[in-house]
Amino acid sequence: MTTKPNLLEDFAEFIDNLELVTLRRKDSTKELLVKTAYRQVAATQEMEPSGGSVLQADAVWQIQLPADAMVPQLGDVVIDQHKNRWTILRTEELVRLGRWKCTTRELRIAYDCHERVDIERPVWGDLGSGPVIVDWTEICAALPVSIQLDEMTLDTSTTPPTKQLLFKILLSESIALEPDDRLTAEDGVSYRLESLQHAKHINALPIASALREEV
Repeated sequence: MTTKPNLLEDFAEFIDNLELVTLRRKDSTKELLVKTAYRQVAATQEMEPSGGSVLQADAVWQIQLPADAMVPQLGDVVIDQHKNRWTILRTEELVRLGRWKCTTRELRIAYDCHERVDIERPVWGDLGSGPVIVDWTEICAALPVSIQLDEMTLDTSTTPPTKQLLFKILLSESIALEPDDRLTAEDGVSYRLESLQHAKHINALPIASALREEV
């Protein structure tokens, strides 16, 4: 008499270093707690010459899911216990093993998102002379980003001439931003949103264009 293997129990019994992770649906709050996940491969390398900065982090996960659970899809995110967010770039169902193989990338490392910003939304009011910003409401705190100078223009019509600095800010997560939202970095510098370009591919990040506010 043969005993049908219990793939879930076998995975937990014979594979060391299993991790507890969360599978989050792309651009959604829908989540699934995964109790048996194995980080098969983790690698870092420079995507291009960067003065020694590590710009890419890849991992291959094998995850065991209940039969009725949502299955991983491209663009979904595996969140590990250290809050790293691994975006799924490729999936493969290992039918005979009863689990899924997911090739992933930690985009925050890939795009060097080592800075953090608080995102605030203006509260408008009318003090008698038309709409003005009377307060700010925080909509996101300590979001990892990469801030890069994109363009500088000089206005010579003023005395003294003034410069405007337009920055490209890569957002580590997709955030629903609105015109005039403000991104404030850890050094206290604020950037006023000009436009938002959503990620065109699952291995890319959304990009905010924002003017640096001069104090």
